[in-house]
Amino acid sequence: MFKVKLTLEKNKYNDYIKSIEPEIEETFGRSKVYIENDSKNIYIIIKAPDTSSLRASVSSITRVLSVVKKIMEVNVW
Repeated sequence: MFKVKLTLEKNKYNDYIKSIEPEIEETFGRSKVYIENDSKNIYIIIKAPDTSSLRASVSSITRVLSVVKKIMEVNVW
């Protein structure tokens, strides 16, 4: 089992994570994704049985975060 833990500053990325949380907390192919947090950080934890599925899940999550960041930066609401 392989594991990656992405650490994001809570005060900076909390709104981003809230907007995509339902999509992130599901199974990505053979990988499992969890979100945890403490007072300062948000952690996205990805566990996968092999490096290929781990890489695919990390790519998918970072792509989703990138899109959400761009949308929120437009700030046309």
